[in-house]
Amino acid sequence: MTVPTVHTFYQSNIPSRMVEAQAQVFDHLGIPLKQWKDDKAQHCDWINTVMRDDSLGDLAVIADIDAFPLSRAGFDRLVAQAETGAVAGLAQVANHKDPTRIYAAPMFLAVKREVYSALGSPSMCRTKTGDVAQILTDRAEEAGVEVALTYPKFAILPRWPLAGYGVYGIGSFYGENDFFHLFEARRTQTQELFYAVAEGVISGQHNWQRYLEIMEQAPPPPKKKFLGLFR
Repeated sequence: MTVPTVHTFYQSNIPSRMVEAQAQVFDHLGIPLKQWKDDKAQHCDWINTVMRDDSLGDLAVIADIDAFPLSRAGFDRLVAQAETGAVAGLAQVANHKDPTRIYAAPMFLAVKREVYSALGSPSMCRTKTGDVAQILTDRAEEAGVEVALTYPKFAILPRWPLAGYGVYGIGSFYGENDFFHLFEARRTQTQELFYAVAEGVISGQHNWQRYLEIMEQAPPPPKKKFLGLFR
């Protein structure tokens, strides 16, 4: 199997250490990675560009800069799902829009470009009813295309409900320890968790006590302040 390149997007507000840590994990797992830095583009516009560029290969695989696979086997399973024609990704809900609708989020998302095209090559930007990339799940469900979701197993700091399924939060581990997504990556303390988990993947030994201690020391997030990757 040819291993597809994963594409991630970031801007200058992301610490270079985080960019490097993500790259080190991908290199350790033998997964090609291209990290795109662009301070002018919007995240969703970058997603549109990657999804619509056929020169990048048959399969589009995108991820957030604060996410990475925890195992090669988990990544290969997600890729295999997409290669069968499914929209494959990590499960999330837009709690500020419709907390009942679970979708394949762009924190780690894979789909054949021909499937994306067949679904109308929709813009992946936010809509009135959905968050970034949520429209792809909506279109797939309408067309009878499989949506293969990998659900969170636990989070170091649970924060949000995932519809009727469970919870996710800061430092979410997906599947059977297949993927990791940080969330709130602009906070210094959460960044420390990212580095620690990256070290755990590379060393082959997760230090769960250390992960918990990092977040126990974290101050509460400011209220009514945007804490995502991009404004």
